[in-house]
Amino acid sequence: MNTQTFSIQTQSSLKEETLSSLILLYGPLIGNDAVLLYQSFYVLRNQMTEGSIDILIQLCHLTQTRFQAARKKLEQYSLLRSFYDKDKRNWLFVLCSPKEPEEFLKHDVYSRLFLEKEGSGQLDRMKLLFSFTARITDSMVDVSEPLDISLLDAWTQEKEQALDSVPVSSFTSSYPFDFGLMFQGMDRIIPQRLRTKENLQRIHELARIFGIDEKTMRRYLSLSIDPAKTRIDFEQLRERVLQARKTKTSSQDPYELSPVAFLQWKQNGMPVSVPDKLLLEKVMVDYKLPNEVINVLIDYALRATDQKFNRSFVEKVASSWARLQIDTKEKAQEQIHSRPQNKEELPSWYQDRTQQENDPNLEKEIESMLKALKEESGDGSI
Repeated sequence: MNTQTFSIQTQSSLKEETLSSLILLYGPLIGNDAVLLYQSFYVLRNQMTEGSIDILIQLCHLTQTRFQAARKKLEQYSLLRSFYDKDKRNWLFVLCSPKEPEEFLKHDVYSRLFLEKEGSGQLDRMKLLFSFTARITDSMVDVSEPLDISLLDAWTQEKEQALDSVPVSSFTSSYPFDFGLMFQGMDRIIPQRLRTKENLQRIHELARIFGIDEKTMRRYLSLSIDPAKTRIDFEQLRERVLQARKTKTSSQDPYELSPVAFLQWKQNGMPVSVPDKLLLEKVMVDYKLPNEVINVLIDYALRATDQKFNRSFVEKVASSWARLQIDTKEKAQEQIHSRPQNKEELPSWYQDRTQQENDPNLEKEIESMLKALKEESGDGSI
């Protein structure tokens, strides 16, 4: 049997910060074997860009079982992407850079897994270790010169369009959101220079996912702009939106609501928990499903899992619908109704015994066979 071969590619070089993150933050979650395998891949990326899998395993001082387990751990945490050519029996390993410490500690999933595994004390120590605090004494005063942006006070929407932004009136989407209403009377609080195409899209996406109305979003947005009005802090805006208890429910068709508002409606007005909000956000961002399709999925998941809204069930159905390109409520409902019932398949040779007993042709065939056997035996016995 031909030996399996491999080749290694890297997306970027490993910096000091990401190396620290790999060892101190990823390490407790993925284990020593996975850390060792990652470092081995990184060292071998230039010295041994291709070769035999067996030799690679020997160089890492791992058994084949431990090698496979470590590889899968790296894949689960997006540190490695593995591709396999079955015909050529060749692996391609693409090494991905770890998240920097600050990004890791703010990650919705990784930070929670780290807390679950290591405890709050270790998490606090990691936050302290990776935080940067300048050595400023009490006698020092910050005299740094701020950027003078007063020249932008007269910035107009026409100038913004010249920078490849999008006018509020031309921003359209299947989910209704009135930017004109949100920005009404907010020219000084939310200046034109912050109303870029990218910013508007991100604001709209938050409104679409979490069901925030225009006036509420205006309040959250005004609290998420830095004092110098140079940028929107979308992390802060997202946190405010996540904690919101009120959702936009003005649509006559509940399936046109935002997924969070729809789930709240299904819960008889009870606020949606943050984990459920994060799950819905993940489904929308990762699988690109329209609101009405996700709302059908919510309804289906609640009925199928006895109102428990099971995460694995939701993600499994969402990924399937994304592959099937289900993009309307009708297609989603048709897909649900077309699913086969969970009945045990009978073997192809099996037939209903009652039907066999009542089949006259079968009875004649049996009688004929018995008669032939008796004639062959000569004495009438079988």
